[in-house]
Amino acid sequence: MKKEGVCIFVQNGLECSKIDVKKYCKDQDIEICMLNLNTTFFRLHIMVAYRAPTGDFNLFLNRLDDLIKSIYKTNLNLIVCGDINIDYLSENNRKKQLDSMLQMYNLTAIVYFPTRLKGRSSTMIDSIFLDTLKISTCTVLPFLNGLSDHDAQILKIKDLNLQDLNSQVQDYHIYTARDMNEYSINEFRTYLSYETWDCVFGLKNNPDVDTLFNSFLNNYLRIFHNHFPQRRFRKRHNHTPWMTLGIRTSCKHKRLLYLYTRSSNDTSLNKHYKQ
Repeated sequence: MKKEGVCIFVQNGLECSKIDVKKYCKDQDIEICMLNLNTTFFRLHIMVAYRAPTGDFNLFLNRLDDLIKSIYKTNLNLIVCGDINIDYLSENNRKKQLDSMLQMYNLTAIVYFPTRLKGRSSTMIDSIFLDTLKISTCTVLPFLNGLSDHDAQILKIKDLNLQDLNSQVQDYHIYTARDMNEYSINEFRTYLSYETWDCVFGLKNNPDVDTLFNSFLNNYLRIFHNHFPQRRFRKRHNHTPWMTLGIRTSCKHKRLLYLYTRSSNDTSLNKHYKQ
């Protein structure tokens, strides 16, 4: 690709395979990559597409139709996404043509918010299409990454159990800890204040100190364990130890500066952001 291009990043260990779609690609007009991702319940095909603003729309539409037609089956689970440079915030002829073609495969646009903001203008030229009857438990959210004038979209699909090639090597460790919070601490204090300690001060026959202490400890631990039970937690291993607190803070600061510059015409602010 000359200037643009598309790619898909996959987490290490997930079971997936690339699908060769080079014959459908043409610089600027339609640039596509595609993979098959295996889940516990079904196979998921993910297609990422790009069309430049000056790209041939008819060629894009025809080749996209040919590609989907070549892989389509009734049990196909397909997600199409990318920057197609067709504004879905407004009614236009290209949007209608693309929707009409995709609806033949029961694919529907699910992004309903602006994805590119510049000054006072806003457009929705990045979209996600899928079969909402097959993938119904999903939500899509905007993500301001501060890296581009395009905002990212996060697609969350519930109950999607991915098959991990390295499942025999746990990517997490399990630890046990007390479940403590402000409410349980206050409840613990309240129950302690209600305790009469008859088991200690009400004993007759002058028991020895060890008996009194054991009686006190048993009652105390009974209340303690009742309010602060042990729970098992799962924590993922840290694969990015280089991502320090300082780097995270700088990234957050950079993202805030980006949001300010995006809605401002102040050249000095824009210069400060780029530095």
